[in-house]
Amino acid sequence: MLAVWLYLSGAAAACGYAIGATMGWLPSSTPLAVGCLGAALVLVSVATATNRRLPARLADPGTHRPSVGPIPPHHDYRALVDGIEDIVFETDADATFHFLNHAWKSVTMLDVHLCLHTPVFRYVHPDEQALNREQFLTILSQNSDACRYETRLICHDGRPRWMEVRLRPRFDGHGRVTGTTGMMTDIQSRKRAEDVLRARDRSLSTLLDHLPGMAFRCRNDRRWTMEFVSDGCFELTGMEAVDLLNHPSYDELIHPDDRAYVWDYVQSQLAQHRAFHLRYRIRTHAGQEKWVSERSRGIFAGNGTLLAIEGFISDISSQKRDEERAEREPLHDRLTGLKSRALLLDRIDLALRYGAPFMLLCLDVDNLKRINERHGRAFGDQLLARLGERLATCCGPGISAGRSGGDEFAILVLQAPASEGSPALDPARFAGRTQNERRLAAVISALTLVDTIAAMLETPFEIDGISASINARLGIAIRIANQPDARSLLRDALRAVYSAQWQSANGTVRYAFAGEAARRTAQAWRRSLGEFARAFSSQGLQVSVAQVIPLGDGPRWAEGSACWHSTRSGTIPAAHLFLYAAQAGTLDQLAERYLLAIFDQAYPLLEPQQRLCLCLDAVPLDAMVLRGLQGALRAIGDKATLARIDVLLPQFADRGLAELDVTLAGLRRDGVRLGVDLTPAAAHDGPPLPDWTLLADFWRIRMDAGAADTSRLARLLRIAARHGIPVAAAGEPDATGGQGRFQHRVGLAEPIGVEG
Repeated sequence: MLAVWLYLSGAAAACGYAIGATMGWLPSSTPLAVGCLGAALVLVSVATATNRRLPARLADPGTHRPSVGPIPPHHDYRALVDGIEDIVFETDADATFHFLNHAWKSVTMLDVHLCLHTPVFRYVHPDEQALNREQFLTILSQNSDACRYETRLICHDGRPRWMEVRLRPRFDGHGRVTGTTGMMTDIQSRKRAEDVLRARDRSLSTLLDHLPGMAFRCRNDRRWTMEFVSDGCFELTGMEAVDLLNHPSYDELIHPDDRAYVWDYVQSQLAQHRAFHLRYRIRTHAGQEKWVSERSRGIFAGNGTLLAIEGFISDISSQKRDEERAEREPLHDRLTGLKSRALLLDRIDLALRYGAPFMLLCLDVDNLKRINERHGRAFGDQLLARLGERLATCCGPGISAGRSGGDEFAILVLQAPASEGSPALDPARFAGRTQNERRLAAVISALTLVDTIAAMLETPFEIDGISASINARLGIAIRIANQPDARSLLRDALRAVYSAQWQSANGTVRYAFAGEAARRTAQAWRRSLGEFARAFSSQGLQVSVAQVIPLGDGPRWAEGSACWHSTRSGTIPAAHLFLYAAQAGTLDQLAERYLLAIFDQAYPLLEPQQRLCLCLDAVPLDAMVLRGLQGALRAIGDKATLARIDVLLPQFADRGLAELDVTLAGLRRDGVRLGVDLTPAAAHDGPPLPDWTLLADFWRIRMDAGAADTSRLARLLRIAARHGIPVAAAGEPDATGGQGRFQHRVGLAEPIGVEG
């Protein structure tokens, strides 16, 4: 109001002099005119200055303005701005954030305080950097009052997000541009809708193509959710298009064995932005299995975002059957469907080349000639075909069956068969120990398979209302050491067929082993089985003690082990004993009685302060063995102190043995020292070192049990030295190649032949 009054006063002074001079009320003199006009000029100048200072005074929160009332505090405006869903921001002339509302964190998931005083361009997509710099320079150079453009921000998770930016310059009191203010609006949904519409227009010709098969568009998720399918889906899948669109998952139509392959292959091709072609199996709505061929490609937005997958799927079942028939004819027997002789020999050659242990069983139908004479050759061919079907049921992982010619069949076993009712102790876990133990494991596996085949042949074959039973002979060749070639191995197995004398329990199969070593092992095992069932007693356990001589000043100890002496069959190895107990389900009882027998007979022979090591390395560790070990140690603790007891464990342990670490830790707390026999790990073809063996107090390696690989042995010694684990070399002292090789941590076990 002051400025207005000053303007009016100045105007009144000038006008009053002019009117008074004209009307003659005032004298017309120059001094008076100059005085009036000067007064008017002063009043106008003061009014102008007052008007310029007024905005600054109004902006000062401390200025008293009784007519307007108090201005709300600053945080009220901040709460108002933070309630806006769009991002509100302010920058300086260098495009550095000076203000951001809470919407910034809601959109980008970035902390507001950490982003203040940082450049705007740090959060802009690299492809949009030039556009943003150009817009900011335009605003800051005062060439534009405002601008609007679209850009992408990089969120906290690395994903881009489309935003619409509205930008205005910010001025100081002198009218100079000091920065910018603006808003950012989230337009991600709108951009995606625009991209989908453009992609739909571009792919319209593909989707309307009525070729035999199914055109489709789906999402790139694990369920392959369909967004469009053509009418050809009914012929392909047995489902109407509307039903397939409403179906929760196309992935459920894909064969379970092919789902992982389809997903992995499609993802690898999409990552390279390449079209792809793949073949897989589906199961129709009626349960029919079909082979299909899919040719598809990913649909990408302009920014590289994958929008969908489009393609075409056609039925190639008849083509696939023709291909399989062409592949099978030279490789499979037409009568039985089993592998041909050529393919079987190729598999044997491959196994020989890799050097893995395996066995070959040759089966000869003993009474096929009589069946042919009685019912005709056509009936005999049908019988062979049915036999081939039954043999195929025995072929799990690692087992292959084939027809070697006429009434002869061959079964190649690359790993121990796992049949229902098999013992908890798998004999294949002896692999990697001594050659004799590996041969024993193979013999037991072969006898298990013999029993399976005998049970399979016990059921008569029903063909055209005629019942026929088959008797067979089996020849078994075991590959432990080197064999010359596949044909020689097959010939050895066929020769064993004609010398088959041992019978299965039901009498349907006679069998024999090829090779003198395998025959002796099988005979010893059969004899052991009979003796175990007839007259086993822990009183017959024969204990021997080996004195361990340390190279340094460490304490002496003795190793105790046992075997069973049968009055009829002589000495039976401990491995036979434990395998029989595993089959009988008494492994825990035997382990306890075995260890107690060693303790009772060997402990009185110890020198003062000498420790006794109970050797339990003849059986792989499982839950039953651990129960037997704990039972034996409880009984020993009642007779003597456990502080003088060591236990030598095998390298092999059940992978599912969850309580192993807890059990071993408990034994060590009771004062028991734990050792591990690492003879298998030191062999040239032995298994790797298990992690749990690092919990042991010492390791033992039998140098006379098989050829140790120098590099593997040196590696074991380095690991032992790193973890401070002593190593004992069992066997003859000169078998270690000199004491210097083992340094100061190794002792030598010298047999002294003490028997109970």
